Amino acid sequence: MKKNSGEQVKKSRYGRVSTKRKFDEECDNSLGRKTVIISTKKNKSKLPVSSVSSPASTSNNVHSNTRNNKVNEFNIGDIVWAKPGKYPVWPGIVISDPNFNIHYKEENNVTMLHIYYCNDAYKRNWIRINQIFEFVGKDSMLREFPKLTTHVTRSKIKSKWNRAVDEATYLTMINREDRIKAFFSNTFLHNIEMTNNAQNKKPSIEQSENDQLSAIYNQQPAIENQQATIENLPSTSCNLQINTNLFDDDFKQNITNHEVQYLNYKKEHPRVLIPELCRLFYLNGWVTGTGGGISIKYENHIYIAPSGVQKERIQPEDLFVQDIHGVDVELPPPEKNFSKSQCTPIFMCSYTLRDAGAVIHIHSLEVVKLCLLSPGKDIRINDLEIIKGIYNEEKGKYYDNDEEVVIPIIENSKYERDLVGTFKLALRKYPMTSAVIVRNHGMYVWGKDWQSAKTQCECYDYAFKVMIFKKLNRL
Repeated sequence: MKKNSGEQVKKSRYGRVSTKRKFDEECDNSLGRKTVIISTKKNKSKLPVSSVSSPASTSNNVHSNTRNNKVNEFNIGDIVWAKPGKYPVWPGIVISDPNFNIHYKEENNVTMLHIYYCNDAYKRNWIRINQIFEFVGKDSMLREFPKLTTHVTRSKIKSKWNRAVDEATYLTMINREDRIKAFFSNTFLHNIEMTNNAQNKKPSIEQSENDQLSAIYNQQPAIENQQATIENLPSTSCNLQINTNLFDDDFKQNITNHEVQYLNYKKEHPRVLIPELCRLFYLNGWVTGTGGGISIKYENHIYIAPSGVQKERIQPEDLFVQDIHGVDVELPPPEKNFSKSQCTPIFMCSYTLRDAGAVIHIHSLEVVKLCLLSPGKDIRINDLEIIKGIYNEEKGKYYDNDEEVVIPIIENSKYERDLVGTFKLALRKYPMTSAVIVRNHGMYVWGKDWQSAKTQCECYDYAFKVMIFKKLNRL
């Protein structure tokens, strides 16, 4: 005799009751969701369908979303419990999707929130709002869902889940701004006792997987003596230690002390672009150590990379912001004790005299080599297709491949601020140029925007390599 459909759903194929299904149903019921079994004649399959809860239960749900105005009672920085698919309820934090700069959305008439999971290598996901509820702590959670203990204990992720809960609990003890700062500060928060016990025991399967993951992260350049600090955090009842970890490539360049604002920046914002471009220039060999830099004009403000900072390590909050008259608008955090780029006076010449949108200063090895081979006052490039990517400031168009590009060379000085006079003379004498070479030092290149300036840098670098080859081979 056939069993009823309800029993058939709850039983496993071995005939015993599934603890996981019982817990899932228990969780679903607490979230105001019920399961309906629909039989289809075609394939006679049973499909669980989530339906909207009754008006009475909906009114009791404090995290409701109004469909008309799409107002969401969850805010960025809130710590929550989330039920991600087949996994147990997991703690996470509400943060904007870095690709769309929103933290909630409507999809198929269902409201969804964007969640970063605690202690899970900064994995993130869009979760239905009826699968998310306020984080109330581990004990309260286990009292409300007693089956959760069995669900987590039988899985291989018990240690990972416990650490995620510890991290979430710690984050709830601090205000929202510091909370997001702590979550994205290159640290995981672990209980010291748990860590010591793990070291004294034989590594588990999960620990081996974590070691492999850590090894992948540590393939990136090591950070010596780097200890992320979070100021003014309240003391807690448990001892916590902060272990430095590296993010994956996507997040290492996106996480700073201004996480909330940063995640809402457009991809074209200078606080996003300048650190990204400095890393690229470092890889290209255009900047070395703390030398070189870039500045971008954005909404009538000038964003400038700091001086004395490893260019591949610049963070969004490290930038200086000033107006066109040189008045500071925003400064880096005072504890970093940064100074504005020494290139700033030259940058400003390009902005005021050439109406530039971005200026790049590089210390390219090719530039220095070409200066040593060219004792004259300028460098002339012709008969190369690549010059079609270089802009003629005087004619207001890009060069044709049958034209000649002329770049002035000015002599170097002890301090870059002393170059302003000769730099201005070069701009007046060579009205067509979009670059000025500083002998045995480097080069300044500008354009109407950062794309133009970067493209011209690449074209100049290519052309200089060809010219060096021709000079060395007397071609």
